[in-house]
Amino acid sequence: MDRTTWLKKASTLKLTESLHLCRADAPEWERYVHVYYHQATIAFRCREKENFLSGGDEPFWLVKDQTVVGGLALSPWAFRYFFTVPPFEGGAEVIRLIAQTLRRQGGNGLPIQAMEVPDGDADDYIRAGFRPDPCRFRWMQRPTAVFEGEHPEMIWRRAETACDSGETRLKLEREAGLFLFKHAQGGETGERGAMSFPETLLRLREFAAKSPEAVLEASGAAYDHATHALIGVCLIGYSEGCPVIEALAVRPGFRGKGVATNMLRRALTALAHRGEPMLRARIAHGHPLESLCHRLGFMPGPLFWPAMTFDR
Repeated sequence: MDRTTWLKKASTLKLTESLHLCRADAPEWERYVHVYYHQATIAFRCREKENFLSGGDEPFWLVKDQTVVGGLALSPWAFRYFFTVPPFEGGAEVIRLIAQTLRRQGGNGLPIQAMEVPDGDADDYIRAGFRPDPCRFRWMQRPTAVFEGEHPEMIWRRAETACDSGETRLKLEREAGLFLFKHAQGGETGERGAMSFPETLLRLREFAAKSPEAVLEASGAAYDHATHALIGVCLIGYSEGCPVIEALAVRPGFRGKGVATNMLRRALTALAHRGEPMLRARIAHGHPLESLCHRLGFMPGPLFWPAMTFDR
């Protein structure tokens, strides 16, 4: 039985004689998450109609002697949103039991990952045997607003799409793709490592296919007024019901001259005109975009580790 099928059918997972994971009712599980999960994260990301379960997640309770003492969301090779209900304290030993049990269920010893671990909980995961990713991330967000003024040395061309052989693509696909491939710093937001040019084009096609008109209007390319050379690309995507900075890159010789600031101001203005209340960014801690967003009034959320791996 493959992992996805197994997870769909699993109802109870034994951790110890007195401690089990039991399938939960999603709406009730969501109520518990909003109360007992990491409160700084809850306060930052909770919005109307937003929920914690993505397409591949299944909600489970942590049960001790028939009493719910916590919970988490399971996907085939990972778990996230682990919380406990006072006065029960989980700690490293419970996390290790969960990881070991999930790994045994696979039957082939593949690693188990803990996703989006709050920075303050990292020590428990490390003591449980998890290896953290190299860098931490945070979400940043600010209300959209109308900004006045144009960059005097920049020509702006907003993103537009066209249908090519039945596929929706950006009209600037190859030009923007080559630019991002050459000039994006650490995956534009630190989100990804370096991508090949074909991978970059594929990502742009996915962006064009799934982006509503509001975020396309907020996206575009900047050109030097004198030479008409491409000097910046800003793509605003859509995630979890909110516009998000998908990519932001500036040609090296034009960095520090207000190009990125102007592109983000344009994005915030376009989104405000479209009635979108907020713009968000998921950024690696220490990435240049973190400082830029701070200067533009973005509120930083708590730091978290995107993934920790258990392979012992």
